[in-house]
Amino acid sequence: MEIRKIHEIDALPAARWSGQKLLLRLAQGVFAAFCLETIFALPFRSLQLAGRSDRIAVIVALGVVLFASLLFALRNKILPLLSRCLRLPDVGEKVWLLSMLTVGLAMRLAWALSFPVTLKSDHLAYFQIAAQMAQGHLGPGAYWPPGFSLALTPFFMVLGAQLWVAKACGLLFFVVTCLLTHALAMRLQGIQTARIATLLVAVWPGYFTLAGINCKEVFLAMLLPAAIFFYCKTSAGFAAANRDGLPAGSKEEKYRWGYTIAAGLCMGLASLTQPGYMLFPAVILLAELLRGVGLVRAAWRTSLFSMALLAAILPWTYRNYLVCQHVVLISTNGGSVFYRANNANANPNYNAEGEVALPKDEFEADRVGYQMAKAWIRQHPADFAVLMFRKQLVFLGDDALGAYETLKRDQNPSVLLYSSVKGICNLFWLAIWTGLLLGLPLLFRQKKWQIWFGLLFLPLLYQWAIDSVFESGPRHHIPYLALMAVMAGMVWNEAVRQSGKVSA
Repeated sequence: MEIRKIHEIDALPAARWSGQKLLLRLAQGVFAAFCLETIFALPFRSLQLAGRSDRIAVIVALGVVLFASLLFALRNKILPLLSRCLRLPDVGEKVWLLSMLTVGLAMRLAWALSFPVTLKSDHLAYFQIAAQMAQGHLGPGAYWPPGFSLALTPFFMVLGAQLWVAKACGLLFFVVTCLLTHALAMRLQGIQTARIATLLVAVWPGYFTLAGINCKEVFLAMLLPAAIFFYCKTSAGFAAANRDGLPAGSKEEKYRWGYTIAAGLCMGLASLTQPGYMLFPAVILLAELLRGVGLVRAAWRTSLFSMALLAAILPWTYRNYLVCQHVVLISTNGGSVFYRANNANANPNYNAEGEVALPKDEFEADRVGYQMAKAWIRQHPADFAVLMFRKQLVFLGDDALGAYETLKRDQNPSVLLYSSVKGICNLFWLAIWTGLLLGLPLLFRQKKWQIWFGLLFLPLLYQWAIDSVFESGPRHHIPYLALMAVMAGMVWNEAVRQSGKVSA
């Protein structure tokens, strides 16, 4: 009997180690598949938009994937070479951060002044709603999510509902995003990672070309890293991956619940801007479980985060009830979007109308839209699966929204100018994901890889899942660019360490 107990006790560590190894392999596989799908999606989508046949697009895209796989096989020679070529200047941290802010602001101002545009579509709608709110009118109905307009309203109240004010808000959002990126990277790994991450955020072509079009995704690009950063401060354990000797933040422990609430409030405001974020607590729960804190503690922290998220939403829910006499958490456009994205006439991205016209009443359209979309999915599972993959390619296969909105939409652009800017944006996007693929072993070699995986990659995977079902679009990955920049910074930092250029 005693011998049996001893064997059972001895088997526990081995079983736990085996489970952790399986989890590591699973996480590596998911990350690699995501990188490869993005690398495939970019040339496929580009050729598809250029009018090439799907067959040619698939052949070229597979060729790019094979080339990326070859680079991965040669990563031990490529990464050290790149780390030697890319050397950061030896300046103080404040000087570096100020330089990145200056460069980023200068690029955005130059772009907005060189290519002024009039607001269109959703960008115009959010501007007009904010202008009405600034005059004290909350408006009828509940079709549009109010978060972005609510953020613009105080500035419109003070400075007037002018286009330059909206553009200035975009510049302010960039400044905060850059600061948050720096703080998040410092928290997770340290100075060198923070430097490269802020550099990427400052010069990211698909980001700075959004200057001047009143894009809500620029606002979300600030809220997402804010929520993740505050959540990082809820526990010293989230600084465990830090290698630059920074304090783990034990004094912050007494404020951990306050930071959890702050993270939830940020995500609540993000949900008011893009209702799909209401399910984001699932990411928090998975991130907690991934780092092994235990189910009870993970559930409690996630519950507090969720309650803060709801607290940010409920005032608008109350407004909806007073104005519309309906209980609507945020907006009524979910059903129509869901149906337009899942019907016999659906395409991977925006579609003005589905196979059947929805009722004119926004509340009835919301209800009927969900019903009809669910019925179509149940009746056409194979078509739905194909449509999901096509939506993923749209989500991942382009990073040139700013170029399109600024240079092409409703215009007759110079073919050379538009193609050049679009090409630069997408090559940068391809370089980011090729670099992350090559750095996969370095990222997962870290002792606490679960931290960056849960906080930086799982949120992007969450959006990928949302876009696989609802209406997809390349603009939906913009809010996560700070998280991608931190991951890229971690790869660069680890590559430098491996080459011996920076002391551990």
